[in-house]
Amino acid sequence: MSDREVARATAKSHITGETTRQFDVALHGAATSSIESMAVLRSAVCNCVNSLRDGDVGIVEMILAMKTCALDSAGRYHPEFDEIPVSHVNTLMDQIVKWAIAEYYTTRS
Repeated sequence: MSDREVARATAKSHITGETTRQFDVALHGAATSSIESMAVLRSAVCNCVNSLRDGDVGIVEMILAMKTCALDSAGRYHPEFDEIPVSHVNTLMDQIVKWAIAEYYTTRS
């Protein structure tokens, strides 16, 4: 039995059908509502990376600059009535770095 099959069996034996259904609805609702905002964020990350790469910034310096940009943004941008804590930027940091690295190595035609 594969690790995934074991994990699936564990979940099935401990999580009720109703709880699974609630999870399904919540997961797909979150994915649907946030896909547009994630696309906008990725585009913004790519724009920043392209500027850094065009300035002959190396990969390590680019990653550090992008992390700093994200943290600085969390400190300076506070829209009125924004209920999202600044700490949520840390949740997105890994994804921002992955996008940044992929964009950095994308060849342009």
